[in-house]
Amino acid sequence: MPKATTSRATRNIRRIAIDGHFLDEVQTRLHADPSTQSASAISAPVERHQAFEDDNGVTLKLPALTALQLYADGILPAAPRKAVEITIVGRNLGAFYVHSLRLIPGHEYGSPVLLRFERKPAKKARPVDRNAWLADLIPLALHRQGHWDPADEYWGEEDEPIGDWAKPIIKRGRRPVYEMEQVLPGEDPEDFDSDPILQANELKDRGQIARARKLLEKLLIADIRCLDAHAHLGNLVFDQFPSSALSYYQRGVAIGDLSLGEKFTGLLPWSWINNRPFLRCLNGAGLCLWRLDRFEEAEAVYERLLWLSPSDNLGIRFLLPQVQAREPWTPDAP
Repeated sequence: MPKATTSRATRNIRRIAIDGHFLDEVQTRLHADPSTQSASAISAPVERHQAFEDDNGVTLKLPALTALQLYADGILPAAPRKAVEITIVGRNLGAFYVHSLRLIPGHEYGSPVLLRFERKPAKKARPVDRNAWLADLIPLALHRQGHWDPADEYWGEEDEPIGDWAKPIIKRGRRPVYEMEQVLPGEDPEDFDSDPILQANELKDRGQIARARKLLEKLLIADIRCLDAHAHLGNLVFDQFPSSALSYYQRGVAIGDLSLGEKFTGLLPWSWINNRPFLRCLNGAGLCLWRLDRFEEAEAVYERLLWLSPSDNLGIRFLLPQVQAREPWTPDAP
């Protein structure tokens, strides 16, 4: 019986091409050995590939290293909205877009993967919610502390005009007063020297910035709701890196806002000590926004501070006119 011969037509039955590049000719020059976790360059022999067509697209089953090599050689585009043409058994299926590359459950490293193509490019990813990390946090408690009445407050001498910033606050009338829960891991209320924030400030004053930062970061690892740690981390980098400082302050503000809710109309006076970490975060955010010439945002933060704490122990009423006039921030502004 004569020896069977393999025709070119027979060999083409399983041939798959992407933009004219046959997969069985791809040189997978990177070979990984899972037993030794090492890699070496080789020229691989012909490999088996499979294609599965459906109404929405094509799925290729191929060795993981082949898929990686396709990307390395530029055959598969890195851009998700660039199409490639797929050919199976000499039949051009048309243009497709890469949708996914995933492992097959239960297989070892280097085993086949599934490369999915579809007629339309993948939908644009939804914007990342930067505050998604807040979802699992327990809000800080708010403790009611009576009412605040503008009639009982000092607004200057009788012959002095009331500041424009104060007029709407006075007009609003009485409002409830709250004290926000303060989280401070490691503090012993009976031992003044146990305050880790004070320790961090002492390290900063001695020029030991790295140690101060490490101490504050440990507080956030223990409980990310420690608003004073966010505020003082912002203080550490404010002079040189205002954008980084703003991120610290804004995280603290976001945690505080989670506790206040969207409809909060009360006061958080500076006189109630546990309110100060949140007010420091707001103040720091306002300064950073001003320094970065984001005047409208800075103005909104400063107005909010005055509504939350009209006694204005931070002196915001003196800074607000400069921000409203769009005057550049200067180091002596605070």
